[in-house]
Amino acid sequence: MQKFEYRTPRYLVDLPVVFRLQDASLPGRCREIGKEGMSIELQHPVAAETCGTVSLIYKDLSLELRVCVTHTGPETKGLKFLFDSDKDRSAVERLVALLAGPGPS
Repeated sequence: MQKFEYRTPRYLVDLPVVFRLQDASLPGRCREIGKEGMSIELQHPVAAETCGTVSLIYKDLSLELRVCVTHTGPETKGLKFLFDSDKDRSAVERLVALLAGPGPS
């Protein structure tokens, strides 16, 4: 029997990103984001398990995070965040809260 792992909620967005690998900077678009990862569209092929950094800016937040590709499609790549610190995790949580909109009153 295969283990089923729940994924944190993802939110639909359209944000410019730059995916940096050791020898390249690839511009793309973030299409979904959650507290543990994101889906991005790239025009260039990237293999699963490739690691690098992703940079994005939204309002007053500017993030650069280490990531690894978890799955690939023809254009969309799934990225998992590799947090270096609680500060990085908090920054992503703040970004997701802003993108998710106001909570219940």
